[in-house]
Parts: sequence; structure tokens; C-alpha cells
Amino acid sequence: MALTANRNVDHYIDQELRTYAVGAAKHVYKGALVGIAATGYAQPLSAGDRFAGIAYEECDNSAGAAAAKTVRVYTLGDFGHSLTGAAITDVGRPVFASDDATLTFAAVGNSYVGIVQDFVSTGNIILRIDPEGALVKTVTHAVENLSAGADIAARAIHSFTHDAWIVAARVVNQATAAAGIDGSNTCVVAVAIDAGTVASETFDGTPAFPAANAVASLGAITNPHAAKGDVLTLAVTNGTTADPGPFLVEVDYV
Repeated sequence: MALTANRNVDHYIDQELRTYAVGAAKHVYKGALVGIAATGYAQPLSAGDRFAGIAYEECDNSAGAAAAKTVRVYTLGDFGHSLTGAAITDVGRPVFASDDATLTFAAVGNSYVGIVQDFVSTGNIILRIDPEGALVKTVTHAVENLSAGADIAARAIHSFTHDAWIVAARVVNQATAAAGIDGSNTCVVAVAIDAGTVASETFDGTPAFPAANAVASLGAITNPHAAKGDVLTLAVTNGTTADPGPFLVEVDYV
């Protein structure tokens, strides 16, 4: 209903700290990477959680019900953190977390938390946290309804105007059930840059091509760094009877 009188609304001046209700029987330590569980409550980050930020303080809700306590969390800023294998060439690279204390460059199954803002020393970085994924951009390409057995050899779908790091790649089925895809008639979807294959998945029934209006990952990113001027290409190779129908290819990068 439209307003008929003045009203006051809460105005949050501080953009850095936010307060979250903590899940039942959860203990969040100061400095922990904090995740949001499927229940909607904050907890020590578990791989795959939506990343909320870094705990400003400890919150021990080990004996409490959900929302019995709250924790304040940094949602902006740069933080020193260890990251095994980090080198100076990783500046700008996306970073993931596998638990509340462990950073990794491996995306699959883990939680995106931000980027390497700066390099400190071998295995130590400055992490710029990105809870809302504001730094992530997505390339989307619509693949037409190919005839069974028809292929795309190497189609340019994006060019990089600056150095970038690829985070994830996936296919999204556009409302049509795939047909004729099996172990003898596979559908292979691959994305690549000038330096080589970025991600590739062979759909043969196991894994199955995604159902209508569903999504499937193209798996681990094997060649994440795109240099300025690199071109992202798409290839689709279908067996004789393989007919995935129209679908989208989406590639995330920072």
C-alpha cells in the first residue's frame, strides 16, 4: 500500500559490521570465516556455505538454540590470511574456503570468499573479502537447439579486456528435456581460452545432462587465468543421437 504519511526507516551508516543470528549449538571464534547455513543462521563456515564475512568477535552458542546469540561480522575489508601455495603471480585470483580457517584456490565444493588483493610472502596473502560476490562477473552464451549429432567446433563467446581469473562454468538447460544422450552418444561441453581448456564435462547419462530448467557444473576449473586479449571459446561435441536441446553456458570470472 502506498504511503499516506511520513515514516522513519532504519539507516545503517556503518557498512563494515553486520550482526547475524547464530545457529543452534554453534561456536564461532573471533577471526573465523563465517558461513550462512541452509537454515539461514550463521555458523563457522562449512564448505559450500554462502560466505558472510569474518567474525569480529567470538560467539559461543554451543548450548543455545538457534538465534539465542548473535555475532558481529566484518563484511568489508582486507585481511591477512595464510593460503598454501600462494605466490605473487596470484594477485587478483579468486579465493575459496573449505572451512572456517582454511583458504584454497580450489573452487569445486568450496565457498567463494574474495580475491587475493596483495601478496605478503610465500603462502601468505592479503584477502579482500567479497561476501556479496560483487567482484564476480558472468559471461552468458545461449546455444541454439542443435540437431542430434551437430557440433560447435570453437565459437568465440567473450574476449577479456584485462587479466582475469575464471571461477566457475556451468550449463543451464532451457526448458527442453535432453534426448539420445548415453554412453555411446555423449554430449561434451567445453570452454577454453587461448592458453587451453578451462573446463569440460562429458554428459553420458552419468553425469546426466541437466533436466529442463536445471543446471549442471562443467567441473573443476583446470586453467583459470585469462590474460588480457584472451578469447573464451565454446565447443559442443554431440554423438550421433545426442540432442541436448537449447541451453545456456555461463562462465564466472573476477
